[in-house]
Amino acid sequence: MPGYYKKRKGPQGPNKNEQKVIRARKAEFEARSTSVLGSKFPSVKHLRIHLTFLDHQRVLNEQSLSITPSEAAVFSVSCPGRCGQGAFDFTKKITETVDASLPLSESSAKCMEPFYADSPDTCGCEIKCRMEIEYFPVAATPPSVSPEGEAK
Repeated sequence: MPGYYKKRKGPQGPNKNEQKVIRARKAEFEARSTSVLGSKFPSVKHLRIHLTFLDHQRVLNEQSLSITPSEAAVFSVSCPGRCGQGAFDFTKKITETVDASLPLSESSAKCMEPFYADSPDTCGCEIKCRMEIEYFPVAATPPSVSPEGEAK
């Protein structure tokens, strides 16, 4: 008669605390390796970001950031939801807004990370982002002079 052997589970992933440490290290690394706002966007004088988080129970959480040209330009935020590993990145949206020289931009996103591996349920945490951008004044260009000496 064959013996009874307990099935072994597959390799375990990192637990919540390990994930938290990994996220903190990643954020610290990004903060050290990122450039300042002034080097990424030289025309921006001041950037205000207002974030509103809505979790699966529709509980509201707000956060505001104010970034000057000499401060680090990190535009990603980790998800405060139940997934423990989601992240929102607004770098592309801010780049598009600055390239278009718009003073105000709004966007939103939902965290689509699963609660655990192979779970059909997603986190569902929603973030709304409002960006107010103040630009340096553009120097007025003098009128061009034609070869005949007339101003155009």
